[in-house]
Amino acid sequence: MCMALQIGRAFQDGLDEFLSERGAVFAGAFIVLGLANGIVWASLSQGLLDMFLEMLPSSAQANQASMGSNTALALDIPVAVAAVGALALFVVSEALNIVAIRAFASDTTDPIPDSVGRRLGKTVAVAIAAGVFTAIAVGAGFLLLVIPGLVLALLFFFVRQEIALNDSGVFESISNSISIVTDNLLATFVLAIVLAVLGLVVGLVFSYLPVSLPPMVLTTASTILSSVVGVFSIAVTTVAYLQATESDHDVARETESLGGL
Repeated sequence: MCMALQIGRAFQDGLDEFLSERGAVFAGAFIVLGLANGIVWASLSQGLLDMFLEMLPSSAQANQASMGSNTALALDIPVAVAAVGALALFVVSEALNIVAIRAFASDTTDPIPDSVGRRLGKTVAVAIAAGVFTAIAVGAGFLLLVIPGLVLALLFFFVRQEIALNDSGVFESISNSISIVTDNLLATFVLAIVLAVLGLVVGLVFSYLPVSLPPMVLTTASTILSSVVGVFSIAVTTVAYLQATESDHDVARETESLGGL
């Protein structure tokens, strides 16, 4: 039987993990990844925009500068290269999420435990497949008057933790996440809302500054802050998952111990 998820404990333990050496390591890694993603996607967007504008009459091309004002981090690289880079960074991002979850769940003091890389390729493939499936389901739910999409997003809250820590398959991870959430519905809802609001506030904070910042500075600072908050969210969600499934993990450890006798 799973233990009840305690919101205060989840945030406190998650904050402790976030403020540890391990949290600093992953904050740095996610910041680098976030900036790389920002550059690649801005470059891809700018390249696609340029291609589109080249097909328009010359009079319409005068709007190019204003239309490209939101691509502060864009570099002059070929669209094909940017597209491949975006795909590669997507896979790297999923792998880094898996590694971070396993690290935050580890009992060791090492910032990056040796066990985080186990069957990483297969796990990333499963995580991507599950991510695509859940994204389609949530998207379809949002088309149905929004509420079903929010409900599905909540029910899928622990899918990535299930895949990373329990080595679950696509549908098994979804089923297990739904079971955990329904057993801890109110606590998971509050946890998800707090993390979502935190992410929203961070995303909007630079929009209300009393001073005007250059687009590149604004984009860079926003990316860095969002990446740090993302690491905090991973830590809290992982701790909450472990808390909610603590009894199950104890049984699994006892079974492994008996199997080794």
